[in-house]
Amino acid sequence: MGPITYLSEEKKQLGFAKKKLFGVGKKSLLKALVEKGVFLPLDLFYAKQQKEHAPLHALLFAMARKGHLCVTIKKGEIAPPLSELASDPQSLSALQTLLHEVPEGTYSLPRMAALEESIAHGILRLLSFPSKEITASLHPEMTEEQALGLHNALTSPFSLITGGPGTGKTYTAKQIAAAFRQAGREKILLTAPTGKAASHLGASFPDAESGTLHSFLRCLEEGETLDADLIIVDESSMIDPLLFSELLGGVGPETALVLMGDADQLPAVEGGSLFADLIEEEEIEIPRIHLTKSHRSDRREILDLAASIVSGEPIPLCNIDLGFASRDLETIYTKLWEHTKSLFPTDWLQNQNSFQILSTLRKGPLGSEALNHFFYEKFAKVTDQFPIMIIRNDIQTGLSNGDMGVLFGKEKALFPTGKEISYSSLPPYEYAYCISVHKSQGSEYDHVLFLVPEGSEAFGREVLYTAVTRARNKLEIDGDPRQIASALSRSSRKHSTLRERLKNLKSRKT
Repeated sequence: MGPITYLSEEKKQLGFAKKKLFGVGKKSLLKALVEKGVFLPLDLFYAKQQKEHAPLHALLFAMARKGHLCVTIKKGEIAPPLSELASDPQSLSALQTLLHEVPEGTYSLPRMAALEESIAHGILRLLSFPSKEITASLHPEMTEEQALGLHNALTSPFSLITGGPGTGKTYTAKQIAAAFRQAGREKILLTAPTGKAASHLGASFPDAESGTLHSFLRCLEEGETLDADLIIVDESSMIDPLLFSELLGGVGPETALVLMGDADQLPAVEGGSLFADLIEEEEIEIPRIHLTKSHRSDRREILDLAASIVSGEPIPLCNIDLGFASRDLETIYTKLWEHTKSLFPTDWLQNQNSFQILSTLRKGPLGSEALNHFFYEKFAKVTDQFPIMIIRNDIQTGLSNGDMGVLFGKEKALFPTGKEISYSSLPPYEYAYCISVHKSQGSEYDHVLFLVPEGSEAFGREVLYTAVTRARNKLEIDGDPRQIASALSRSSRKHSTLRERLKNLKSRKT
């Protein structure tokens, strides 16, 4: 990776001298790419505000919308590849023309660069804190991997635990929490990026305080840190750069921070694959353990399928036919209704994790929005109870993005915690007959029907892996085989400068 460049620096530092890249020819090309949908008008608007280096700014803004925190240009190659923005040769050629004069280097938008720099500083700050040196006796059932995860958490101010489903991440976290309590350090916070993931973690630790990262961090004044001896964060792959920066700033020298998650899952929607970056970083000595031994023999077939996905191996469609091959929406909808109408629970509140439809997409005729409208129209004829998902954190009601509940007509909504909210006070929600794979992270269901419609390949094998590992007992997959094969052949990992920044900062301090 070349030098990391903030685009707010002087032009001579960028190597552009006094060249203006927003000439008439390039201006026409940029507009043409907007008309073709490669760039959005917002990308062009942002680029125009910069006056200089406009094509590069447009590219950075467009890639940021895709979740990438930087763009690297080296030996004529651009990463992330331009194919993430365009597939037709004409558009790709136009992009190459626009960018061919840009010097080699790694470029970030100022905001992204500042966040990554803050995260790198925060990590090195935590690692500089004194060791905790808490001792504990090992539980006889702990594996060697789990014991190392426990040791890391008891001796280091910052550690990482990754592993697939059934490898004992939650079990290891329980042993860590128990050891802290035995040492008289009983202020333990359990948290996750979403309400559903936080609730799932909290259910395993009834005596500890749990909540979303937002709920804990929003109470802090500038310079304040969380009052805790131990903070365990689950589903860490979902932490976006801003939240990551705020979390690290909220951890004091007396606190141990343990990040848990599955690095093979989908990255954060808002950008970056920061947890996976840290898991892979070897030069910076962050205590980490990768749990590999599965303890769930009842899920062996599903876990083997997940392992195949990580390796990019072909996977079979399950033995159902919803008419995807016909490409006829009416046929697909009819077959989908006939296949699922008896699978949805009659008591949503008590059995909300018994069956769930997942789609890789939110938009489009087979995305979660359209399918939820379809199922709502069907069920509204026979019931006034509808599954919903909260889609925005709400301080007044205490509900979090991702919380699931049941709506009773236009009267009220009930949630598994026992909370009852009047319809007029309910924060924004969407029906939850079908949810996107992104929204399903942190949840598990007895039976999953996973739909892979056209357009799914952009999310890579991570979307397949995440969906498959939501199923506890039964998994059905149907979709376009070409989309599945294409998704398996690519990754949705996002580009960032975090690892490079960590090494640069460490070298300056030594």
